[in-house]
Amino acid sequence: MRRGREGPPPDAQRLGGDQSVREGVPRDEVPGRFHTSSSGVRAAQAALPRQKSHNSTEGDGSAEPKPLEFPSSAKRTAFALQVNVAAMCDQHGIEKVGFLTLTFAEHILDPKEAQRRLNSLNTHVLRPRYGQVIRVLERQKSGRIHYHLLVNIGADIRTGVDFQAIASGDYRSAGAELRREWAFWRRTAKKYGFGRTELLPIRSTSEAIGRYVGKYISKHLEHRELRDRRVRLVSYSGLRVASTRFGWAEGGGRLWRARVKAFVNMLYEAGAILTPTASAMRLKFGPRWAHQWRDSISRFEA
Repeated sequence: MRRGREGPPPDAQRLGGDQSVREGVPRDEVPGRFHTSSSGVRAAQAALPRQKSHNSTEGDGSAEPKPLEFPSSAKRTAFALQVNVAAMCDQHGIEKVGFLTLTFAEHILDPKEAQRRLNSLNTHVLRPRYGQVIRVLERQKSGRIHYHLLVNIGADIRTGVDFQAIASGDYRSAGAELRREWAFWRRTAKKYGFGRTELLPIRSTSEAIGRYVGKYISKHLEHRELRDRRVRLVSYSGLRVASTRFGWAEGGGRLWRARVKAFVNMLYEAGAILTPTASAMRLKFGPRWAHQWRDSISRFEA
């Protein structure tokens, strides 16, 4: 029978509303839900490692952000994400994949600044340490940006973990590899401007975690702002088996392809192109021919 939880030691302190000394876990190994100290915040405000400046954008931020409509590519992005998550878990083993959440120490609202910091972390920490990484950006209801990542730990961090106990603050079931990751992120996060971090094994199946991570895309879109335009929601390091360069077999995608085919055939019959193919269209009108002719194609009867 698992021993019941004990009260915190007399010298237990609280950081950002969280207990800094947990059951069976040294202070420097307590996992997620921690905040940097005042010195950590000052480090976050300093220039990032190998970065020349703290700010990468201009403007006073006084303009009121405007909501945007959901982009048509969002479904393709979420579908490709689910496929790539499943492939990553299958390749390395789900017991070796960690789910990492990174939240900035400061209230970061600018997606360009958020990506600048994440790019620095990715270059100097994530890729060298994990090799394969999947990163998902999420803007919360408050407007604050944070990231959800899947990382290849390279060692089993799942076996023996009592997920229910960890959820209630009892970390004694965590193995040595998982504890090492916790300690690493407590030391590293503040150097790159991050505060609260949380890294845990995947509890469910690869398909379920793919759907779970994909939901963050729809959550981000609910709070998307004008400055989020052209910001990449999902990015990858390492193997990727699926991309967003595809069209759905039904609905609007099918109708668009039918109109493109009819349009190309019309040009071929008129003698404008040598063959009724996409390569002939590229040769005649350039690589962006479908975009340039999109208005005509959309009005074309399939």
